[in-house]
This record gives sequence, C-alpha cells and structure tokens, in this order.
Amino acid sequence: MKKSSLLLAGGLGTRLNGYEKALLPLKDGTFIENTLKVLDRVSDEVIISFRDEKQLLLFEEYTHGRETVVDILRNVGPLAGMLEGFKKASYDYIFVAACDMPYLNGEVVELLFDMCEDHDAVIPVNTSEQKEPLHAVYRRKPMLAAIENSLREGNLSVMSPVSRLDDVLFLESEEITTIDKGIMTFTNINTPGDMDALERNRTG
Repeated sequence: MKKSSLLLAGGLGTRLNGYEKALLPLKDGTFIENTLKVLDRVSDEVIISFRDEKQLLLFEEYTHGRETVVDILRNVGPLAGMLEGFKKASYDYIFVAACDMPYLNGEVVELLFDMCEDHDAVIPVNTSEQKEPLHAVYRRKPMLAAIENSLREGNLSVMSPVSRLDDVLFLESEEITTIDKGIMTFTNINTPGDMDALERNRTG
C-alpha cells in the first residue's frame, strides 16, 4: 500500500495569541520538525496544508521535497486544508495530522494505515472516549466526496464527512496503549496553559 500523509499547519492559533503552533519549540527543534520526521518515515508522500501564501513562505524551509497546498476556502476550519490536501494526494490512503500534536507516534500511525486497508477510515478513540479525526487515516475518494458534500451543506465539523462514510473502523484506546502506553500521540497544544505544561514536561 502506498501512503500519503497530510499535515494541517494552517490553524490561526487564536488561543495562543496568533502564534504559529507548528513553530513551537520541542526538544532540539520545533513541532513541525518533529512531526515531519515521523510522517516522512511512515508514508511515501507528505503534503503540508497552509492557510495562505504568506504562511507558506514563512514555512518555506520545511517544504523542500514535500507537496504543499493552500486553502481556497476561508473560515471553514480544518476541512479547508483537508479538501485541498485530498485533491493533491497521489495515493489511496491518507493519514491526517494536526500540527499541534508534538508527540506523534509513528507506530500508532502505521497501525492505523494497516487497519484502514479496504475500509473508508480508521479513527482512534482517546481515553476520554472522544474520537480523534485529526489523527486518523482515510481512503481518499470517499472522504473527499464526503468533505465536499459537508462543505456544500455548511457542515464544518470534521466529524460531519466521517458520518457520511459507509465503512469506518474505530481504534479503541486500550489497543493504542499497547504501543503508546501514555497515549501521548494525541497530546495537543491549544492554550498558553498547555504550553506551560509542555515546558514542565520538557524540563521535569
């Protein structure tokens, strides 16, 4: 199976005072550097989605050797990046990742790819029983059609197109803990408090 990965880097970071989440520091690099290392390893193609040309230029040093897309639709959230990314993708199965997950686990991603073959999507479920559609694998054609239909109807939730798919598997948290004991792969950064907690983990 040939695999694509789509990194959604176009968020506005409104709860971080507009700071680019993907450029937050982590270990010896940034969020985007860490994430791209994982995605390069687990997929045959990496696509990075940006909100506009200005942001694309800001991240130019990270785009070499990778495909890029820019949102055509504005103010519709992650589905704008997913729409363009799914149009661009070369392969049938696409892992979608948000740029604010600094501890992305490559083995979990590989498991999602393995499970998704012959299905429309595999979506993991976290320990709070919440689905993680921005850390999931989708089959390109059915999900692209579902995204287009959801946007046409004005349904902007990422779960809206998922609900239109015929064959969706859910990966329960108990299975994920066998690979990622603390399920750190879903950890995301949305607020200054999240940043403070991340910093304590880095220095603790």
